This record gives sequence, C-alpha cells and structure tokens, in this order.
Amino acid sequence: MHARTDIEHTPGDARPRRRALHLLTATGAMTLALAFGGQAVAQADEWNPGDRGSTGQWGGGWDGNRGDAQPAPEAAPAPAPAPAPAPAPAPAPAPAPAPAPAPAPAPAPAPAPAPAATGEQAYKDYALAALGGDTTQFGCLEQLWERESSWNPNAQNPTSTAYGIAQFLDSTWASTGIAKTSDPYRQIDAGLIYIENRYGSACAAWAHFQANNWY
Repeated sequence: MHARTDIEHTPGDARPRRRALHLLTATGAMTLALAFGGQAVAQADEWNPGDRGSTGQWGGGWDGNRGDAQPAPEAAPAPAPAPAPAPAPAPAPAPAPAPAPAPAPAPAPAPAPAPAATGEQAYKDYALAALGGDTTQFGCLEQLWERESSWNPNAQNPTSTAYGIAQFLDSTWASTGIAKTSDPYRQIDAGLIYIENRYGSACAAWAHFQANNWY
C-alpha cells in the first residue's frame, strides 16, 4: 500500500518516482525472504525424525547455538628443528718421522791379497793342501822330493826314465792312473797316489828313502 502524498507531481515526474518505489519494495521483500529462509534451515538442522508424532509434526525445540561457528582446530605444533650434526673430529696429527739412523761407518778396506806364489813355493802350497794341511806329513814329503828333484817338474834322470818332481819311472806312472806329464800339479797328484798305495804316508816313504836311498 502506498502512502498518499500531498505533493503534486507533474506528469513528467511520476514515472521515475514509481520506479524508485518499486525498487525499494523489491529490496525489502528479498531481505525478509532471506531472514525467514535462514531460520527455516536452522530449524531443519535440529529436526530429529524420532521426535515426530503420529501426525508427523516436528516436536523438537530450537537450539540457538547450532548456528554458531565451530572453533577452528588447533594448529599442530611445528616439528622441533633437527639437531645440528656434530663437527667431524679433527684428524690426528701425523706422527713425527723417526730420526734417520746414523750412517754406518764405512768398512775397513780388505787387506790386499798376498801375491800368489809361483814356482817351487806354489807347488809346495798345493802339496800341503792335498795332504789336508798336515804339516808333519808335509815336512817328510818336502824333504823326500827335495832329495829327488829339488821340486823341479822338468828334472830328468840321465841314466833312467825317472822324470819330474817325484822322479817316477815310466812304469811307475802307469801304476798311478795318471799319464806321464810335465804339469807340476798333476805330477804331485800322481806322487801322492803312489806314496799312499805303497807306504801309507809321506813320513813312511821318507823313512824308506833314508834307509835305501830310493822309495
């Protein structure tokens, strides 16, 4: 229903005023519809089918707190920060190098070898070694062959075939298994074989020579 106004309007002003009035009326109607619609939704939330009677009417009451907003859940606590890694242990110090050993003293120079014997002495040294270093037996042998040839490997008896240091006849050479030779060392080998086989020792051969002037 529109209120009457005493203000006179000209025919040209009536249309815009009617449009404004219609707009206000529509806005008010929408506001009322929204208000009643929200109440109906809230009442529907509280309705429990078990509360309905035989007539099917809603028998519950209105809970004004149902429309209140629920509190937001508490935020989960932030995880504790991971502990900082322990620092790496410092490397062990390198061991101090062992002191270098003092250089060994240079060895004393070896004595110069004695000059090798030559001639008669070399033959005698060889004979002593062949007798196993027995100086007693060598003493007898030395005197025996000194009398026979003076230790001369080239000594030759002018009246027989006796030859060399031991003054063997050709037949005596054959009994030793060594052929007649001018090699002084082979002559000594043959002479020692003969003495061992016939007399058993150089001193026994020397004793026979002293008694008979031959051996």
